[in-house]
Amino acid sequence: MIENDILRDVLLEDERVPSTNELAKLYAINPSTAAKGINILVDAGILYKKRGIGMFVSDGAKEVIRRKRKARFC
Repeated sequence: MIENDILRDVLLEDERVPSTNELAKLYAINPSTAAKGINILVDAGILYKKRGIGMFVSDGAKEVIRRKRKARFC
């Protein structure tokens, strides 16, 4: 969902993304599951953490997602 929102410009670079608790509530999933998903996006360079504030979209995240999806498609 976060990747799709970035590609559709719903979430822009340096914009805050929903917290793990917000995602867990929205999708009725365990917060630790939401945290794992967020951590995957951080490891991929799509999101970054501002300590004490939350997670934000990284600069160039849209291009990272496009390259990842193109590699998966080919």
